[in-house]
Amino acid sequence: MGCLISFFYSDAEKESKRIDKQLRKDHFEQRLVLKLLLLGAGECGKSTVIKQMRIIYAKGFMDDEKKTFIKDIQKNALGGIVSILNGMKSLEIEFENEEMKAKAFEVENFAQTIGKTETSDTQTILVPDIVRNIAELWSDKNVQECLVRANEYQLMDSAPYFLSNIERISKHNYIPNDDDIINCRIQTTKIVEQEFLIRSKDSRTASTFKVIDVGGQRNFRKKWIHCFEEVTAVLFVAALSDYDLKLAEDSTTNRMKESLKLFDSICNLKWFEKTNMILFLNKKDSFMKKIQNHSLRVCFPEYTGQDNFKEACDYIKTQFEMKQVAKKKIYTHITCATDTESLRFVLNVVTDIIIQKNLEEIGLA
Repeated sequence: MGCLISFFYSDAEKESKRIDKQLRKDHFEQRLVLKLLLLGAGECGKSTVIKQMRIIYAKGFMDDEKKTFIKDIQKNALGGIVSILNGMKSLEIEFENEEMKAKAFEVENFAQTIGKTETSDTQTILVPDIVRNIAELWSDKNVQECLVRANEYQLMDSAPYFLSNIERISKHNYIPNDDDIINCRIQTTKIVEQEFLIRSKDSRTASTFKVIDVGGQRNFRKKWIHCFEEVTAVLFVAALSDYDLKLAEDSTTNRMKESLKLFDSICNLKWFEKTNMILFLNKKDSFMKKIQNHSLRVCFPEYTGQDNFKEACDYIKTQFEMKQVAKKKIYTHITCATDTESLRFVLNVVTDIIIQKNLEEIGLA
């Protein structure tokens, strides 16, 4: 009888050890999946970063998927010219050519009609007459003058790109290229997760990155807390060029100030005490052009430096890094998310740091 009990205990012990071994293996494999959380205020470039990761670390976008962007790209162009026309009204800028008034009226009416009649299965929205009107409006000297004053009204960054390519993006056989997709603005209204297999620089270690992008506008931030558990690294994106702009959802609040406040609250959360914190100061290309004509003192009255790229950029970087209360390193990078090759270099550096830190924590480095 004792031998029989010993036999059963022996089998039970073996099964228990097998389960424990499997649990340890599962836990180890989970530690090799790195959770990268993308945070930042609205229109900072987070979604552009994740699209670039698709291009750099995956197979990019196939033709069928590229076609799904056509409608949004054309809406970006249409929305862009309407925003400029509204800006001209508020800034009291007249057209150089009087004939443009009728064309502007047609475009605005068309935009209102599209907003009411558009369906989910519509692939394109622009028609030839409207395309011609947009192209002629875009060539008007005073429309371009209004563009220069875009900090005084709401205009998405990609509007000039698509308006300059209005005829190409409206052709019947048009298929968006990577640059079109990268510049396409689609507001993130839900939690988006994508996985990438990324190798470290020595090419010996490959890790799965689960990248999570959530909407940055104020009304979407309540969803963020659902993503805070087991985060390997937080990638916070802030736009350098936001220093003289107001929030789309609150015309009294400076975008840069909002971003600083948000970064302060994120990097000092108890959830992220041991989490790698990466800061992308994005849109350096727009900032480089803007700082020549618009002083940083618009946002920071106490700033005493020169209004040049390096001094102004260093000052903004310091303002963000000062928000970190704990003595933890912030990995800051000055980026242009629409430049694939530039971002490829930065992302390779960042992902390698994350991989190495994670390997150190699990005792494999």
